[in-house]
Amino acid sequence: MTRRMKWYGSLVLVLQLAACATQNGQQAMETIGRGLLGLILSPLMIIAGIAQGLAFLPYTIGTGLAELNRGLLQAQAVPLDDSYKATFRVSIDDPRVNQQTGAAPGESIYGRYHPEAMAEATRAFQRLLVSQGMPEDKARHHVLAGVYTHVWSRGHILLSVVYRHPGMQPFRAGSKHTGIPTTFRPDQRGWREPYERDVNGQLIDEVIDWAGIEYATMKVDKVVAMLMVIAAESVKSGKRSPEYWQVERRWIAGESTPIMRESMDKVRRALPG
Repeated sequence: MTRRMKWYGSLVLVLQLAACATQNGQQAMETIGRGLLGLILSPLMIIAGIAQGLAFLPYTIGTGLAELNRGLLQAQAVPLDDSYKATFRVSIDDPRVNQQTGAAPGESIYGRYHPEAMAEATRAFQRLLVSQGMPEDKARHHVLAGVYTHVWSRGHILLSVVYRHPGMQPFRAGSKHTGIPTTFRPDQRGWREPYERDVNGQLIDEVIDWAGIEYATMKVDKVVAMLMVIAAESVKSGKRSPEYWQVERRWIAGESTPIMRESMDKVRRALPG
């Protein structure tokens, strides 16, 4: 059996297991996560995966820092070292960084229901954009957002990177969950969700990229660093994802597991053997 057939075979298996999910879908996606731990990505696969955007994130969990960085360099993408410095304030060459798991020194706040996680992720992302040459005033319009509807019940989060027209300023929009007009400020959790328009119909967010993933995946520091890299690459490419708003409606209505499975299958088809 060829390497390509083995690789596809292992992924097809975990996707089939996902179809046998428990009612809330959590077991299904945990099964997929365990299956992907054994997938080691080649540089060509990393290059192809980056083009698929944030949906590629779960595939990176089993590959070491050196291999990930090699693929990024070949793709002429944002270096993983720059992402670690912006996100964890440490180089990937620091002896305290585990070269296989990617664990950085200190206790991470990501993937652990920390109320400041998304706000700090946005600050780190903006630092990374500035480190790549983007003016700070422009970087402050780029925000990492998340819909937490199924985080506590299923362990699923809908992540997105958006261009926010008001920047880091407050805005007034209908609450995503109650519909009540609300003023959202950067220190509030609601501000960290995407919004299409404000109460006056003015555009707030243009979604650049999105993905539904297991929230616990964000406990892995190298996945968080790759999130920053892929988000930055999506910004560089000028990408927009207007289909996001329909996906979000499906997600809030309860279709998180099918959406995650669809995204993973799309990435699978794009990766070379």
